Amino acid sequence: MPDYRPKVLLIGAGRFGLQHLAEWRRLAAGGEVEVAGVVVNSEKSRDAIGAGNDIPVHRQLDDALIRGVDAVDIVTPSETHAALVQRCLPLAHVLVEKPLAMDPAEAAELRKLALKSGRVLMVGHLFRFHPVVRALKRLVDSIAEFPRGIDGIMTNPGDGSAELKDPNLEFLHLFDIVDFLFGVEPVMNIGRRNGFVNQVSVRYPGPMNVNLKMGWGGEAKVRVLKLVYSDRQITANLVDNSIVEASRNNQVHKTFFSADPGALREELRTFLAAIRDQSAAHPDAAVGERIVRIAVAARPRPEKERPRVAVIGGGIFGATCALELERIAQVSLFERHEELLTEVSFNNQFRHHSGFHYPRSYDTIAEIKATRRDFEAEYEDAIIRDVPAYFCTSATAIEIPAERYLAACMNSNLAFTLGGPPEGVLDLSKVSLCLKTDEAVYDVPRLRQIVTDRLRRNKDIRFHPKTNVVSGVIGGDGSKRLTVVGPEGSREESFDYLVNATYMNRNLVAQWFGFPVEPLRFDLYELLVLRLPIPQVCVTIIDGPFTSLVGTGREGEFLLSHIHNSVSRSVIPADGMPPDWGELPTNRSTMLRHSARYLPILGKATVVESRWATRTVNAFARDFDARPTVITSHGFGCWSVLGGKIITCVSNAREIAQEILGEKRRAVSRIPPRARTSLSSS
Repeated sequence: MPDYRPKVLLIGAGRFGLQHLAEWRRLAAGGEVEVAGVVVNSEKSRDAIGAGNDIPVHRQLDDALIRGVDAVDIVTPSETHAALVQRCLPLAHVLVEKPLAMDPAEAAELRKLALKSGRVLMVGHLFRFHPVVRALKRLVDSIAEFPRGIDGIMTNPGDGSAELKDPNLEFLHLFDIVDFLFGVEPVMNIGRRNGFVNQVSVRYPGPMNVNLKMGWGGEAKVRVLKLVYSDRQITANLVDNSIVEASRNNQVHKTFFSADPGALREELRTFLAAIRDQSAAHPDAAVGERIVRIAVAARPRPEKERPRVAVIGGGIFGATCALELERIAQVSLFERHEELLTEVSFNNQFRHHSGFHYPRSYDTIAEIKATRRDFEAEYEDAIIRDVPAYFCTSATAIEIPAERYLAACMNSNLAFTLGGPPEGVLDLSKVSLCLKTDEAVYDVPRLRQIVTDRLRRNKDIRFHPKTNVVSGVIGGDGSKRLTVVGPEGSREESFDYLVNATYMNRNLVAQWFGFPVEPLRFDLYELLVLRLPIPQVCVTIIDGPFTSLVGTGREGEFLLSHIHNSVSRSVIPADGMPPDWGELPTNRSTMLRHSARYLPILGKATVVESRWATRTVNAFARDFDARPTVITSHGFGCWSVLGGKIITCVSNAREIAQEILGEKRRAVSRIPPRARTSLSSS
């Protein structure tokens, strides 16, 4: 029927309705359709549309008007959709804006009505026609596997009426895009409300875990979808109209699309094609019902007044998380050793950073400066400030010569003076610059005692030493069901939230719960504990290669590390789990020999012992100097912390607490640190 021009009646002339009208006019000008009229609900709208054109504008919708057309296009408030479809569908084909209905039962009835009427009921899931989404569909169809995970954000700036709206229905485009891309239904939905934003975790077969944020917040409109595969990451930006595909070998391919608003035109043309031939592909009533069902199932559930939180790992990050979270939750802290802070928190350089360590990573310096005050407010008694700390640049430095290092320190407003360590410690002929800095060191045994005392005094935190969490599953209600083995034997416990602060076992929870496994590189790292006949001092050689001598605050005791010779093995396991290193090799003599080139005092050193740690970093990080603390939100009420520096632990714990807290209790989080009895100093 090449000459068949369907007559279409537009119902609704709000902001979206006027966009529909403009596109219908374009199609009418091309001879594809006849615009039979517009139905409005106010004289003002009628006058605005009717002025200067010959399209009839009606203030009332009656059956005769509907019978006189082939199809209607419903662009009215969401809560009116179901009733209007029920009225129009027996008389004409219907295109209705999303959502099809406000609840699944209504949507199911409309699907049945469409089958009974024999007419087209198409739902305006606009993003199925967006050029970026269509290109993304072609791209994902060319990849043999489903993504391991998807993160999506669809938010608008704050809306004064946002409190009255349902983000899951207002922004159900995210559910629809995933449905369009992969054509599978979820097996689990969990939603949480945070202010005017819903945070939704959806599990699809595979498993494919999808974490979505939708609602009102921020200053700009955001429409982003990130797909993570085993060998690449794809980011689609529906505001900038771009797709960025980044592979593991650091190759990046960017595609940009026209900003021409052709998606709506394609949607309307698809509707016309379905009218002419109902077998033509279109988002029909079955699609509309399915998306409503998924969106409603993922609505936030009522929050408990004090939910149960499991924290796995009793290092400084896990212990601090437990202390922070106690304000809003019932907390259980699980540590497999008898004492806290026994692994990486202890096998560390004890350095209280200011930023001098990271001249090529301004982000890391900024993180240190942003988190320093929080840490010092809680743990000042564990900081030793009378150990002078010096940073020097090698006279033969290539990547970080004196000028570049000095510029980095000055640009970051770091506090320093010119000056070197006591005579005999450093060979001044081997360095081109020496700065005396404001950095300090930690008294880790004192830090352990402070944390232990606070946990013992806090009756709302259940501390389980010598207890190993061996497995877990996510229940249908979203609970995290853990199997723990301790001195009393094996048992199961159920929690609303879970924080994995085990550092090198960051992927343990991912394996249990079917989350994407993060590719990690594990380095076997050796620190030497030395005795030296000198006062306490810290000296670091930048680009020497990087060598660091750190006083521990105890008379005559020092730690020595070397950027190359401290690392004896590095692996990237396929399962993302730390290896069993077997017998631990020592590289003491080589480490001492290379370090003594700059630090001749090492000729008088006595080696007390070697301490080995497993350093864990992102396997494919592009910034090799950066050491950020990475908090991964897996969705489903689970987080993993990959700590980069001890100094960030308090701020990181508060970040997770705020995620759990949500906007409704935000005032609690503003209590000054020293006013919180659970964190007061002993």
